[in-house]
Amino acid sequence: MRFGYTTGSCAAAAAKAAAIGLFTGNIPGEVEINTPAGVKLRLKVHHRQLSANEAACAVQKDAGDDPDVTNGCYIYAKIKRIFTQTIEIDGGEGVGRVTKPGLQVPVGHAAINPVPRRMIEGAVKEVIGNGCGLKIVISVPDGKALGEKTFNPKLGIIGGISIIGTTGIVRPMSEDAFKTSLLCGLDIAKGIGYETVVLVPGSLGERSILNLFNIPKDQVIQISNFVGFMLTAAGQRNFKRIILAGHPGKLAKLLRGDFQTHSTVSMPANDILIDIIEQHYCKQLTTPFSPPSQGGDFVVSAQSNDEGEVKTCKKKKFLGCNTKVQNGGQESGVRGQKTETRLPNAILNHLKEVSTIEGIVELLREYKYLSIMDEVAEKVETKVLEFYRDKQPFPTLEVGVILFDMKGSIIGISISAQTWLNVTKTKSS
Repeated sequence: MRFGYTTGSCAAAAAKAAAIGLFTGNIPGEVEINTPAGVKLRLKVHHRQLSANEAACAVQKDAGDDPDVTNGCYIYAKIKRIFTQTIEIDGGEGVGRVTKPGLQVPVGHAAINPVPRRMIEGAVKEVIGNGCGLKIVISVPDGKALGEKTFNPKLGIIGGISIIGTTGIVRPMSEDAFKTSLLCGLDIAKGIGYETVVLVPGSLGERSILNLFNIPKDQVIQISNFVGFMLTAAGQRNFKRIILAGHPGKLAKLLRGDFQTHSTVSMPANDILIDIIEQHYCKQLTTPFSPPSQGGDFVVSAQSNDEGEVKTCKKKKFLGCNTKVQNGGQESGVRGQKTETRLPNAILNHLKEVSTIEGIVELLREYKYLSIMDEVAEKVETKVLEFYRDKQPFPTLEVGVILFDMKGSIIGISISAQTWLNVTKTKSS
């Protein structure tokens, strides 16, 4: 299938071509850029305009064989010199503005994600070097109408599309040929002899796993949005253990029964996470739970508060886990006997106002209720096990779930995944 390139790549190429024009007096008809994927793109430049102080041009988005509402639109870059040594990047017509917290871009800023911003700046610096100042405005004339066809309005991105892309390349996500290509990774892992395979929706999960743990790259398989398809394929290949690892924005969708997680067929999982939080904290809980049998994997301590109640504190020893249950502002047990207080309505209402799962995660961390993500991981694991039971005659296999935030830190983990990681060396060890 034919790959395409992202709006971020288009913006970077247009900005580079405009910079060439401003500094040489001629905007080229084609321009070459580097992408984070390591692929060089040579893109055609359209609608060239040049004056003494400004240059502008456009690159047409090509999504390849991926269904994308932005396919065919023009991404413009207009640049002009400024009397500083910095490169300022902003959005113009058709580029959305962020109005709610929780996204990768701060409130009030143009919806140009961090990787595309770095691509734009890097592409322009190839032309002008360091020490020169430029003002770059990215615009999409059709962006406002296109933005209404995306989830941007629900995310609080108003007025247009987002300039996005973590690799610079668009990989086809929803065709049978692409699904078939994903199976190659499973076949390689099986051929090498791995009993455990780590399935990740995309580059975030893969990068996080490989950064934190000494796991061979061939053992980590990207599955895109085709969770059910790849779980079935992994079961057919008789792996002993499946570890599902990624951002809860994707994996929590499984709790709705959405095993195809593309945004065109699966709604955001905010309501799922809020429901879990409400059910968990609707009353005081005292939940016994037997921790894993491996001695030394957890550090357990007990404390008494002013009312004489005993609280336990368990800290996970593996790298990157930030999950701890909070009890009235005090730490309590993650995996043992735990007593938790009702979640204040003000905090719950604040969580409901956030537009993204990442925003909810950050608020849970701020309010010290992040340990709820362990329960989310357990629920996802249970859902996957139910999926396999419904897909008999698969042999019984083990499943574990790890949840990462956008920075690659572990925010939730099921006990089965924890047990597996207890015998997996971290990078630090």
